[in-house]
Amino acid sequence: MASHTGIGSRMIMSKSVTFMATCLLVLLISVDASTINIKNQCPQTITACSASQSASTACYVLGGGSGSQLIDVGSNWPGGIVWGFPGSSGNPVDGNNAKPQANLAEFTIGASGQDYYDISVVNAYNLPMQIDAIGRAGSGTNCGTIQCSIPNVTSFCQPPNTLTGGPGNGCYNHDGPNTGAPTQGTQAFKNVCPETITFTTDTTGTVYGCSTGTNYEVVFCY
Repeated sequence: MASHTGIGSRMIMSKSVTFMATCLLVLLISVDASTINIKNQCPQTITACSASQSASTACYVLGGGSGSQLIDVGSNWPGGIVWGFPGSSGNPVDGNNAKPQANLAEFTIGASGQDYYDISVVNAYNLPMQIDAIGRAGSGTNCGTIQCSIPNVTSFCQPPNTLTGGPGNGCYNHDGPNTGAPTQGTQAFKNVCPETITFTTDTTGTVYGCSTGTNYEVVFCY
């Protein structure tokens, strides 16, 4: 009777190699994938939202002082945006209405081995925001922390800028979307938040970059 020991050994070895290859693939994917931890350190409840070119708006109610939501954006998240507004709506419709009334954390994850991120007040400002790179924070170009905080939006928001009302409850940057150069209106934002993008071409020193695989935090009221 012929022995099947050799065939069995080859089958076990083949399964072992396949298993190891699968584990390696999973490891490689996990190394390059990114997460964004959205945290609310404001005293009041807020609704935080996220969206991208490949994903529709999702919103999360974050309790005051300790609320958080971890989102897994993988290794490719183009045109990613995170923003927030006061209250416990949690409704994506309200979130989309609040977006042009809010400052935005903007991300491009996985662009040829690099991530890029910034805080934009081109449209408006409504809540203190910080983006922090964690994990691989030592790599990339200008890979670090961006912050923007305006303590009293009502007193800050002077002509030509105007208050937005609800749901964002912020201050519109009147000239931001329509100018390629600083104006009196955009400069008011730049004076308080120099690290942010304040008009459409204000990208010098305001766009940060880290190696793909870095994890991030977006903190409201840091």
